[in-house]
Amino acid sequence: MDLSRLAAAQFGIVSRAQALAERSAEAVRWKLARGSWQRVHPGVYAVHDQPLGWFARASAALLYYGDDAALSLESAAFILGLASRQPQLVHVDVPANAGRQRRPATRVRRRHRLLTVSRRGLLVTAPAFTVIDLGDTPTASREDAIATAARAVQRHRTTAEELMAELEQRRSHRHRRALELSLGIVAEGAESVLEVDFVIRVVQAHGLPEMRMAVADRAAGRTIRRDFVDAAHRLVVEVDGRAAHEGSRGADIRRDRATAARDVVTLRAEWVDVYYAACQLAAEIFATARGRGYRGELWPCGPGCEAARSLRRSA
Repeated sequence: MDLSRLAAAQFGIVSRAQALAERSAEAVRWKLARGSWQRVHPGVYAVHDQPLGWFARASAALLYYGDDAALSLESAAFILGLASRQPQLVHVDVPANAGRQRRPATRVRRRHRLLTVSRRGLLVTAPAFTVIDLGDTPTASREDAIATAARAVQRHRTTAEELMAELEQRRSHRHRRALELSLGIVAEGAESVLEVDFVIRVVQAHGLPEMRMAVADRAAGRTIRRDFVDAAHRLVVEVDGRAAHEGSRGADIRRDRATAARDVVTLRAEWVDVYYAACQLAAEIFATARGRGYRGELWPCGPGCEAARSLRRSA
C-alpha cells in the first residue's frame, strides 16, 4: 500500500517508519518544516495541515503507543457503538511493560491482560471487555454498570454469557456482585436498571409468579413491547422511568383499554414504587394475580417487610 492510501486508511496519520518506507528522511523533514505535515506525537505525523478530528487523534495515539495498544473505555465504547458521543480524551490501554509515556489529550492504562478487536481500522478492546471495564471505573455507579451491560446486550449483540465470562476474570470488580445478580435478568430481556431492580426488589424478593420480559404484543393497532407479562394469570406490569413515557399517556391509556378487552389487567409502576414502596407494589401485584387464579404464597423480603401488612389492609 502506498503512503497516500495508507494515510487515508489511518485517518490522515502515518508513523515515521511508514513514511520512511516511501519517502527519504530529507523529504519528511521538508514536509514538516514547510508545514504541509504536522508532528502529532514523536514519530507520528498528520499528512496535512488541517485541525485533527477525533478519529485522527485516536489513530495517532495508537501509532505512537505501538502495535499492541488498543482504544479502551469511552473511546472503545464510541467506536463499538456503545456510546453515541465522541469522548474528549483518547483512552488507550497498553501492555504492562510498555515504555511509552502519556501524551497530551490521551489517558493511558497499563494492563496485564487485553482482549481486542479491529473496528474501522483501529484496534479497540473487545465489546464484553469494554462493557465490564466501563462498570469498573472509579466514577461508575452500580446503576451505570448495569445500564451499560443492559444496553450492550439489548442493542449491540453482546451476550450476557460473554459479559459473565469476562466478569469471571475480574475478581476485584467494584460492582461484581450487582452484575452477577443482574446479568441473568438482562439475558431475559431487561433493558434498564429500573427493570432489573423491579425483578430483584419486587418479583424475586417477594416470590411473585414468574414473568416474561420484553414481550411483543399486538394492541391498539400496532405491535408494542410489554415490560413484564404473566400470561398464566393474564397480567401485564409496565415499569416507567421518570421520562420513559413522557408525552405518551394517551397511547398508554389506549393500549391498556385494548389489553383489558382481552381480559388482561395492566398494572403500572413508577421508579418511586420500585425503590421506595417495593413491598406495597409486590402486595398489589400478588393480590391481582391471586384474584386471577394464582395459588402461591407472598414471601416477606426480610425483617419488617410491609408486603403482608399491605395485603391485609387492602383485603
